[in-house]
Amino acid sequence: MADANASPGRLKYDAGFAREVYGLENGSYLKQCMQCGVCAVSCATFKIMDYSPRRLFALIRAGRKEQAMKSNTMWMCTSCLMCKARCPRGIPIIDVMHDLKGLALKQGYVNYPQAALYEAFWKDLACRGKVFTGGVIKNYVLKRGLNNLPKIIGQQKDVGLKMLSHGRLPLLPPKAPKGKKQLMQMVKRAQELEQKGAK
Repeated sequence: MADANASPGRLKYDAGFAREVYGLENGSYLKQCMQCGVCAVSCATFKIMDYSPRRLFALIRAGRKEQAMKSNTMWMCTSCLMCKARCPRGIPIIDVMHDLKGLALKQGYVNYPQAALYEAFWKDLACRGKVFTGGVIKNYVLKRGLNNLPKIIGQQKDVGLKMLSHGRLPLLPPKAPKGKKQLMQMVKRAQELEQKGAK
């Protein structure tokens, strides 16, 4: 079982960590978790997570920052909404996971390839106002390091060739969307508000 992973040895408790997470946009929902485990049995990727969502929430409440933030749980979440649909308390678990990903990126817990993809996707979207797959791939490779390029190509070549043959991998970036300037202003304003809230 995923929750039975090896214990981390000497534990470090961070009394302010739970408060920090509760201060995130959806973080206060963690207080409502009654540890029933429905999220775990609903999750398609539970078996490859270090901890189930309920176990991750318990670690956060206990102030086990390093253990929680270094786990792969939030990065394995596929945002399928099954946990949210079945949670008896109606906790928006995927929204909490997105907040935790943002916190992990801010604080440098970015060892997982999914973290690099998350950043690459956002960088391309924020730059163009529309996602260009080629731009995401470029940003991803740069984040992971050029020394990982042969490995990435080896792992993704079959998918890439199929996407290319079906016209799903354009070679040129798309035209900028209408209202790109306004969109960028909204993004900038949201980032300013987030920074203000963090202070």
